[in-house]
Amino acid sequence: MDGKLYVITGCTAVGKTDYAINFAIENNAEIVSCDSLLVYRHMDIGTAKPKPVDRKGIEHHCVDLVEPSEKFDVSMFVEAAKKAIDSIVSSRKNVVVVGGSGFYLKSFYHPVVDGIKIPRNVNDLVNSIYANFGFEKLVAMLISTNDGICPPIDMKNPRRVISALKRCLACGKTFDAVQSNFASLDSPFKQYQKHTILLERSQEDLRLRIWERTKKMLYGGLIDEVKFLLSNYNQLSDSAKNAIGYRETINWLQNSTTEDALVDKISQNTLKLVKKQKTWFKKQIPIDEKIILR
Repeated sequence: MDGKLYVITGCTAVGKTDYAINFAIENNAEIVSCDSLLVYRHMDIGTAKPKPVDRKGIEHHCVDLVEPSEKFDVSMFVEAAKKAIDSIVSSRKNVVVVGGSGFYLKSFYHPVVDGIKIPRNVNDLVNSIYANFGFEKLVAMLISTNDGICPPIDMKNPRRVISALKRCLACGKTFDAVQSNFASLDSPFKQYQKHTILLERSQEDLRLRIWERTKKMLYGGLIDEVKFLLSNYNQLSDSAKNAIGYRETINWLQNSTTEDALVDKISQNTLKLVKKQKTWFKKQIPIDEKIILR
């Protein structure tokens, strides 16, 4: 053991799974998944979840933790990852963190959770005001709680405004004070030295891999998997139903066209995600080593 967390990341379909498994075999390591969708049970095909037979005896953590109907967020991921890493380290093995989910990945380098607990009455109050008086009322309230100063966030984004307002009301502090306290926090994994490897491919190679992977998913049972989820869960979580591959298939089932059209739609949206991921890695994640796969 060398005391490091080896973080292997890269955009969707770049080849992280195979690379990480081989890396873990060579370095006496176990894998901690850093993927916001692999935490869901029964979501296997559309997430390209590695099958048990493909894991080659390497233990995978943070996989199949919750049902697709359950909420799962970054704070829950941090707790699960901490337990997994403690277990791996205690067994005197190395840790390989693998995934491309930006916010989860960021938790290994920066604080991502402010620790503010939102009481139910605050949550209900803000939701009620939004439903009855509209978004503009929430914006006015957030500005008011910040001493009349407009906070430096996207004030046209309801999700961000609602989250900020709930936190300010929950702790009784201004938005600036909440942010100042958050900036003083450490990463949950500060005690570990990290070596981060970014996997890359040419754009044309990546485009072809995405296309082929999507076809493999579709003909491998993605439609049946989505039908199973819809028939066995009254309501899927927002993360589950809006995941690329699942969102398009749900819509396709409601407005059936051709399977080729579904492949096109999933592939196009995956490429859009790849573009966002590349920007995120460049701006948010400290990279130690880049490897070009072919």
